[in-house]
Amino acid sequence: MLRSLLLFTFLLAFSIGCSPPEPSGLAIENPTWVRQYDDSTSMFIGIHAVDTNTVWAAGSAGRVVKSADGGASWSTMFVPGADSVQFRDVHAFNAQEAFVLSIGNGPSSRIYKTVDGGANWTLSFQNQDPNAFFDCFSFWDEQHGLAFSDSFEGEFTFIQTSDGGATWTRIDPELVPDARDGEGAFAASGTCVQTAAGGHGWIATGASAVDTRVIHTSDFGATWSEALTPIESLTSTQGISTLSVLDMDHLAVLGGDFTQRDSVYNNVAISSDGGASWALAGLAPIGGSVYGSSYVPGAPTPTLVGVAPTGTAYSADNGLTWTRISDDNFWTVSFVDAYHGWAAGPGGVSRLMNRRDP
Repeated sequence: MLRSLLLFTFLLAFSIGCSPPEPSGLAIENPTWVRQYDDSTSMFIGIHAVDTNTVWAAGSAGRVVKSADGGASWSTMFVPGADSVQFRDVHAFNAQEAFVLSIGNGPSSRIYKTVDGGANWTLSFQNQDPNAFFDCFSFWDEQHGLAFSDSFEGEFTFIQTSDGGATWTRIDPELVPDARDGEGAFAASGTCVQTAAGGHGWIATGASAVDTRVIHTSDFGATWSEALTPIESLTSTQGISTLSVLDMDHLAVLGGDFTQRDSVYNNVAISSDGGASWALAGLAPIGGSVYGSSYVPGAPTPTLVGVAPTGTAYSADNGLTWTRISDDNFWTVSFVDAYHGWAAGPGGVSRLMNRRDP
């Protein structure tokens, strides 16, 4: 298991019997990445673009950065007591309130919260189970959140909060599907857990040497279902790395094998029924594993962007065909619309600029 990772189109949608969302908004055209926050000593693995102005990113040595003006300027913060851990996920609600999650065995897995824009941080959760290793989290709203740990002895550890992170409780393992041997998630981009309105939540897995799954709740974690995906998981380094949600019906999972950087796998699968079933899409031209992904809200056709240390690419037809953007090394990506999307990785944060960018 990856315990420390330096760790489709309208046609395709029709082919599996469900129409994609109605066209609207602006499309990605001739995109390029432009660095907005630069620090050669930093490594960022979690990013959340809240709106066209507000972007949070988190990474190594307890570092968190934030922009409140669309990336024109950035503030840098260091969470007290977190200098020895790596943040792999961040979830923000606005420019003032955000949570960050760090990875590691036992007490290294933590969740911190700020309500004053990062001036002060409180420890919301610290794992005490030596067998748990938390990979990522997501929130339905300011009060309700869900976090996921790799499995141990056939059981997953899901925890949830309903009081804004004041307390976290484990979801009864009897309610959750049993784990395959070694099954867990890849803490590569903070996108292995996603939530949506109405209590829906999805968790994507890998590293089981059996298969990959998306585990789903529709009622804030009270009950769970599972669906197999065609993304392979033949070894502990292979499987789904990232999950993206366009709407209640349309989802995508991307992955591969992060140790095989020169190989391109069947690395994209989509669902048009809320994650109940999955079908392979086209090959994203990204070697190894696609670490992070994001649908582009409001695009005229279902548009996906994928990133990895081996490069970036996008699809404007729900994953059926792909166009390479660049060789940039990014781990995580988040979009508000076609003109407001950011990616992060070694050295900083970049914004995707379009040909007709305003």
